[in-house]
Amino acid sequence: MAHHFQPKQKDKTQWEHELEYPDVDHEKAHGIGRKRNVSTVLLTSKLPPLYRRLSHDNMRNQAFLIDVEKTRRELLLQEDTNNDCQITVQDQGPKIFTLGTAGSEGYRTVQVRGTYALSNLLQELSLASEFGRTFITVDLERLNENPLQRLNRLIKYHFWDELTRRMDANGIEKICQDPKNQAVDKKNRVYVPFGDLLGQEYYKDIAMKRPHLNLEMIVLPENITPEYVKSINAKPGILALALRTKETNIGLQIKGTPFVVPGGRFNEMYGWDSYFEALGLLTDGRVELARGMVENFWYEIEHYGKILNANRSYYLTRSQPPFLTDMMIQTYSSLQLKPDFDQARLKKWITTGIKAAVKELFGVWLCPPRLDRTTGLSKYHPEGIGIPPETERKSILTTATHFDHIIKPYASRLGLDIATFAEKYQKNEIVEPALDDYFLHDRAVRESGHDTTYRFEKRCAHLATVDLNSLLFKYEVDLAEMLSTHCNGYIWVYVKNGTNNINYDNFLEWFRLIESDKLIKNFTEWNTSWAKGVMIFEQYASKSEIIKGKYVDYKVCSDIGNIFAVKLSIEIFREIALRTREAINKYLWCEESNLYYDYDCSVLMRSAYQSATAFWPLWAKIPDPQRAKKLVKKCIKLFALPGGIVSGTLESRGHICLDRPERQWDFPFGWAPHQILAWQGLQNYGYTNEQKELVYRWLYSITKSFVEYNGVVPEKFNVDVITHQVNVEYGNVGTDFKFVAKEGFGWMNASYQVIISNLDWPDVT
Repeated sequence: MAHHFQPKQKDKTQWEHELEYPDVDHEKAHGIGRKRNVSTVLLTSKLPPLYRRLSHDNMRNQAFLIDVEKTRRELLLQEDTNNDCQITVQDQGPKIFTLGTAGSEGYRTVQVRGTYALSNLLQELSLASEFGRTFITVDLERLNENPLQRLNRLIKYHFWDELTRRMDANGIEKICQDPKNQAVDKKNRVYVPFGDLLGQEYYKDIAMKRPHLNLEMIVLPENITPEYVKSINAKPGILALALRTKETNIGLQIKGTPFVVPGGRFNEMYGWDSYFEALGLLTDGRVELARGMVENFWYEIEHYGKILNANRSYYLTRSQPPFLTDMMIQTYSSLQLKPDFDQARLKKWITTGIKAAVKELFGVWLCPPRLDRTTGLSKYHPEGIGIPPETERKSILTTATHFDHIIKPYASRLGLDIATFAEKYQKNEIVEPALDDYFLHDRAVRESGHDTTYRFEKRCAHLATVDLNSLLFKYEVDLAEMLSTHCNGYIWVYVKNGTNNINYDNFLEWFRLIESDKLIKNFTEWNTSWAKGVMIFEQYASKSEIIKGKYVDYKVCSDIGNIFAVKLSIEIFREIALRTREAINKYLWCEESNLYYDYDCSVLMRSAYQSATAFWPLWAKIPDPQRAKKLVKKCIKLFALPGGIVSGTLESRGHICLDRPERQWDFPFGWAPHQILAWQGLQNYGYTNEQKELVYRWLYSITKSFVEYNGVVPEKFNVDVITHQVNVEYGNVGTDFKFVAKEGFGWMNASYQVIISNLDWPDVT
């Protein structure tokens, strides 16, 4: 029988082969003689298969020889009653399907029963069809494979590979298929940093050798301003990431540094998603892939000035929650176990990372506009201007459908239609400060990663949030510890003087400030924007005179060029961390309610919104044990729902109606980042019983949907009623697939692997 699909060719995505997986899920054909079109998958399990309770299942394992296309057609016709190419609990079929055993050549039959086993059968048949198999041999235990083991196996050996990308020639082929990469003129564009000469030549060569891509390589200016970013909104494109070179017997080979995307429409390297994905990768032994993601972040900090929301042109002014130091520490621990990483290579790797983290901390988060000089705390406050373009219609100069209701009153007041008003506003022909503020807060919400929530409605850029400042405290502590462990307590960073010596002048101003004992006491003059000029990858050895200070030393490197060098020691990071902890406990902690809240710097008072990010200070180890005890009790009471931790309370979300719809980062939705950080935070303070209870609830939510809905792994859950079926803005990424889920969702995959790696298998059984 001829199959109806082209055999799938697997993309070899990695130089470094990390995992050997003997069960290739129909990718390779087995059999003898002429039967090379037969593939076999059998179960080797450390957990018992999931047979239905009180059913008539024959518990003795059986192997089936199956005609792929014929069986799939019959299975779908009988069981997929809603015609969505899945078999779920919502289908009304009999949930019993008969298969012929391999030992009897199909003469003797066995019934396969239940939604889970039948959906697994559909998945096996669909994978076999993709690889061009006419027949497969599958055993009953494979179809009833314990879901904990099955999902763990799929994520480890399949989902991560499906989500892996590279910004090289082959990777660009896939990226160019994403409609977000094309403007109205149908061109694909890749933007390459001013200082990346290798990248410029490489992408220019791709554009020339692969004309079918219609690819244009554009070199970014050395200084990327908000005005420039706005000017290219009509020409959206992908941003270059790090390339690796390797000498081979046929010459220099160039490959993109690998990274993992979240999945679905999120086909780029995202900021805080990448941290959680890296935790899952490290759990699964995918150390090289996690290393690649760290190194791509270094590239972004070096060339774009920050870890980006994602590597697309319209995100150049926007960051995301900073996790780099912990991501580096976790990855370093795994790299130490690799034989090809000797001490010298490890030292160079971690030192490069420390310089990148210093540049991000000082050059992004501890300087205006993100630093609030009254409290000493930081805010999500991106520099972009105009209408955020990522939700816009095909004509980039016109308004986004998402913002029509916001713009309409302003347009009506001037007697203009929405499109005309938006075009004039984008060209600065119309000035509307109130609209400027609205879009500032909208961008800040997206920089926070919590897009969207009533917690941040029309005020995000004013808020010193619990989550951001917990992360920055952790950054400061991590930098001090890394300097102590790896660098003898200090590091020299080399800094470009900048245009008209702006970086050097800002440094001297900051140096004089901290020399006058204002490191802790006064924030009004604090400005470390000089760190925007830190060079991460260059290594110099200037012999210029060292000028000593109380907290930092520096030297003017006239023997090298227009650069200066700054010596940063553990003392300054310890002092800054002390300052941050004091400010968090002063402004964000509420003794009356035993909870951390965001602080609105514009009105000098705490927000009343109760957010699950109140767990994050536990992850960062901010509160003392007495305060932590109060906090844990309150957080469990407020945020622990049947399916896990909810993003915020029902009371904080408020009334929902047609004009005030649900937002995905409010009640009743739960997200993997909040779970993972809460688990670790509880563990940090010894609350293991509470931790295990919350872990189990999340494990149950994921496994329940996986079993009942054809192997789905979604972006988020409604944790109040434990379902992935949500009617909320942006839908639920990871749920829209046919026949078989192939990638899950990045941080959801990671949360599952983190759980499974810490479970005692006999206890689970």
